[in-house]
Amino acid sequence: MNKAIRTRLSVMMFLEYVIWGSWLPLLTDYLTSVLKFTGLQAGWIQNTFAIASLVGMFLGGQLADRYLAQEKFLALSHLVGGISMLLLPMQTAFWPFFLIMLVHCLFYVPTLSVTNAIAFANLRDSQRDFGYVRVWGTIGWIVASWPFIFILGEAAGGAAKTAEELEGLRRAFSSLFTVAGGASVVLAGFCFLLPHTPPAKGEGQEFAPLEALKLLA
Repeated sequence: MNKAIRTRLSVMMFLEYVIWGSWLPLLTDYLTSVLKFTGLQAGWIQNTFAIASLVGMFLGGQLADRYLAQEKFLALSHLVGGISMLLLPMQTAFWPFFLIMLVHCLFYVPTLSVTNAIAFANLRDSQRDFGYVRVWGTIGWIVASWPFIFILGEAAGGAAKTAEELEGLRRAFSSLFTVAGGASVVLAGFCFLLPHTPPAKGEGQEFAPLEALKLLA
């Protein structure tokens, strides 16, 4: 039973990092060389992950820890994140791209800690077994990112491209988001095969973000 659970958790980690590894390494090349966004615009789109790290980790963790079973929170987050990622190849203007990427990151970033929490909660010996589970996340990143880097890494550079060449590149680079979105939707469904991990809400506990603001005051 422990081996079966460890296998499921390893698949969870693999897919979790396939999502991120698919789009991150080549996103700036796509934005600046294919969509012709300015460096400032590309920077703001890259910063959606940082914005989500401040907001999504803060609030998303509260939902997973106190109000929703963690595997259900993970499923919902990856379903919304996957759909938003699948919409990105259709966007060629800055604001729609920025807002949809922000939605994706707001739902994806909290899952990084939730997947770890699910693993620790369900491994019989987490100190011994977590490394075997977590390494599949690194493998997932490599499997997703390296083929795109080798195939598309230099495609956007070089001499100025014609409109037809840019359209061909846009279609080629859309595979970044298709793989990431597809992996996210698959993981959303796979979450129902994960062990049930109920929220750890205790009696008398306060809402942590509010308590943190009180401390800052």
